[in-house]
Amino acid sequence: MSARAQNKRLWLGGGAVVAVLIVLIGWFGVINPQLSAASSTQDQADSVRMQNIVLQAKNTKLKVQNDNVAALRASLAAALAELPSDGGLPALTRQLSAQATANSVVLTSVIVGTATPVDGAVAATGTTPDTGTTTTTGATPAPSTGLVQITITVAATGLGSNELAFLRAIQVTGPRRALVTASQLAPSGGSAAAGIDGPCTLTLTLNIFSAPLSPTAQAALEKLLGGK
Repeated sequence: MSARAQNKRLWLGGGAVVAVLIVLIGWFGVINPQLSAASSTQDQADSVRMQNIVLQAKNTKLKVQNDNVAALRASLAAALAELPSDGGLPALTRQLSAQATANSVVLTSVIVGTATPVDGAVAATGTTPDTGTTTTTGATPAPSTGLVQITITVAATGLGSNELAFLRAIQVTGPRRALVTASQLAPSGGSAAAGIDGPCTLTLTLNIFSAPLSPTAQAALEKLLGGK
């Protein structure tokens, strides 16, 4: 083999090596980093899409809750009407007066006794508005929180059937329901000849309940009911 042929083979071999080096440099220096960057970008895009799906699900849930907030507030207000945090005596007196009028009964007196926590300790009541009936209110110190019960004596006059309808309204209709612990229906004037079909006097002893809140909790409740 001539020297010229050997040189040619060397050049060819060297060129092949250089070409391989160029390919390797291009792969590790340019192509592979670009592919890694593209893969990383794809992973980030997949992560963002997943986060968007999660956020969309949360937004949908919050929208459903927000659309239902009026109904939830109404339910809360109804529950508070049955178990108010402030005694609710003015509202109860107005309710009793309205129920008496609706059933053609004359409400003659509402006597509010002292309130006691359910465990028996002494508490206090609120006050009742002037509704044309005789109202007496207890005046002992109130606890800051805890479930309390208040004893109320109600007297009314009217036809016996109307008095019974009035009693049912107190027990069932509400919105403030009361536990009737004693009742007496007697013909007016002391005569039993007419029975309960004639004019009667109804005397009831009721227990109502209240759940006082701390000032902070009361403020938070009022804010919630106000939608703020």
